[in-house]
Amino acid sequence: MKNKKAVFIEGHIIANRLFGDARPPFCIHRVMFSNGKYAIVRAASGICFKPGDVIQRNDCEWFFNDEKTRLLSFEYLEENESQRQLLEY
Repeated sequence: MKNKKAVFIEGHIIANRLFGDARPPFCIHRVMFSNGKYAIVRAASGICFKPGDVIQRNDCEWFFNDEKTRLLSFEYLEENESQRQLLEY
């Protein structure tokens, strides 16, 4: 039986894009993670993170300002690919 080890990772919001009306917002975020990877991320709640905000993953849960938040599925990308996807989305 494998022991589960605690996983902690931080993601720094470096850019975002807002689509449609402000209600409900549709925001995508370009995130740089502490593991050196990037991603295009969207919060399930529709929250729009601002550049400079930090999201954190502790074990299997994501947090923003010490409150749980649910992110939609995403994959890690290289820096150039994350820039391209944010612009072309």
